[in-house]
Amino acid sequence: MCPGLRTLAGAGLAALAGCATPSAVEMTPPVNPSPAVVGAVAFAAQGSGTTVGYGTWGVSGPGVELGYAGHGQWAGRIDGTDVRISTSWGRIQGPGIDLAVYRSGKELLVRGDWGGRNVDITVGRDRLTGSPDGGSCSFHFAATVPGELAGELGCLAAPGGHPSASTGTLKLQGEAILVPDVLMPQFVLALLTALPH
Repeated sequence: MCPGLRTLAGAGLAALAGCATPSAVEMTPPVNPSPAVVGAVAFAAQGSGTTVGYGTWGVSGPGVELGYAGHGQWAGRIDGTDVRISTSWGRIQGPGIDLAVYRSGKELLVRGDWGGRNVDITVGRDRLTGSPDGGSCSFHFAATVPGELAGELGCLAAPGGHPSASTGTLKLQGEAILVPDVLMPQFVLALLTALPH
């Protein structure tokens, strides 16, 4: 990565300059039928948690129910709202959603807007870092055993409040343990709906 490379715009400039940059992730629409659930992402912190499963044809769990609608389109509901999501090389877009997904070595970089929040997350088999909400909260998780990442989740204080910190875990189950070699956009949609928001 080029020194000082910090933004997607910077990534584009670096590519023009011949520097090594992350590559956009190819979305993998369904081709052949497969079991309903092939992978899952389970997040837990402070005694509560959420598991979101995904397969070739859909993503489902608390707050999300999406199915493949053909031609790179996914339709259903997220957090009680009807959505239609379009996917293309390195992009996931829909109402309140505009994400860029890149692969850098053995990690996925997810950057952009998700439900009105700015996300900046790096995830791989060895770590989860970044923020799901524009920097108010941040993850610093590392692998403890294969398929499980654990560490600190810290949040800034609201006006008049105190900052908070807790420990949490992210379990990658089934196909998800192969990140970054996972079904796309299914894995990213499952991850972002499982993480606290």
